[in-house]
Amino acid sequence: MQIKAISTYLPEKKITNEELAHQFNVSPEDIFKKTGVLVRCHTSLNINMQKMAEYTANQLFEQDPDIRSQIDALILVGHGFSYKAPNTSAIMQYTLKLSKKCFCIDLPHGCTGYIYGLSIAHSLIKSDIAKNILLLTADTPSYGIKKDDLELLSIFGDSATATFITNSNTSTSFEKFIFYTDGSGYDKLIVERSGTINPADLEYYSDKSNPPHGIMKMDGTAIFLMSIKRVPNLIYETLEKNNLQIEDIDYFIFHQANSFMLEVLRKKLKIPEDKFFNDIRYTGNTVSSSIPIALQQLIKENKLQRGMKLLLAGFGLGYTLGATVIEF
Repeated sequence: MQIKAISTYLPEKKITNEELAHQFNVSPEDIFKKTGVLVRCHTSLNINMQKMAEYTANQLFEQDPDIRSQIDALILVGHGFSYKAPNTSAIMQYTLKLSKKCFCIDLPHGCTGYIYGLSIAHSLIKSDIAKNILLLTADTPSYGIKKDDLELLSIFGDSATATFITNSNTSTSFEKFIFYTDGSGYDKLIVERSGTINPADLEYYSDKSNPPHGIMKMDGTAIFLMSIKRVPNLIYETLEKNNLQIEDIDYFIFHQANSFMLEVLRKKLKIPEDKFFNDIRYTGNTVSSSIPIALQQLIKENKLQRGMKLLLAGFGLGYTLGATVIEF
């Protein structure tokens, strides 16, 4: 498979460290030291996951109008689906005017979601089910953050991305995936009161400070320790499965969770700085969108060339991890 094009969407509303510092009586410098984030973007309740995904998909079509008619599979990754039923990807087949012969699937996933989406795209291509795939990510973590939660407000940002993936004419010996899941950590990053287990009720809604779509809660220390423990093995296993070494990789692009965490992982894996992407200053942690946003940034900076080998890795929410090596 080959990534042919990427578009990204960041909401207009920007939350700066200076605003948070004023609200919580802390210094902007302290917020940056802990997160590596200067600005994060938050959407509004009337611009939800579906609308953000549609916006970035249409951006892609504006860049190349021929893409729309070529798409025969749509993968939508995120959590803020429009309904429990029907699937939002089916609705978007209609709103985006895609072929009625389009394979459509919703993928409720977080930090590892882009890797899962790529693996499904890869499988669809290999099995000859689809040749041209639109992989959309869209997340609205701000929907679940209380206004008095400095930690989560400092880290997370809303966003959407569209990736156009096609069947490559070249054959590679890699593009092999590794996944790891430990569901016992499900409650370390969770949006409570958002589903069928202990759903929001009148008592919940009577507290006007509660977000209408549930409350996000995170044990940052547990997430950090899990990542530091598990990610290095994930990378080594991915390299081994693809018969590659660290020096064979042109860029390592990890889920942009936290700048400090990424630097610890880079040093632990002994990855050269010039091969490692670590920059969430103007986006924050955008969950499933963080890897394609990083890819798009490297493209803008003219750092990616066709034929480069990229190791992509996601980790976090649900204690899920996934990685692969692709040729750009």
